[in-house]
Amino acid sequence: MRWNHWVIFGLGTWLLVSPWLLGFSDLNLVVWNNLMVGSLTIIFALWNFTPPQS
Repeated sequence: MRWNHWVIFGLGTWLLVSPWLLGFSDLNLVVWNNLMVGSLTIIFALWNFTPPQS
């Protein structure tokens, strides 16, 4: 079930680049929201890639 981690990683990446791709990068609050939520989503997706330690 590793495919779902890649999907979440892709969604986080989309959140990071979407303000510039969709043309709403002049709205500062929205851009900061996308950057923070996208970064956290990518961090948590990468965190789930690591195997659990026993």
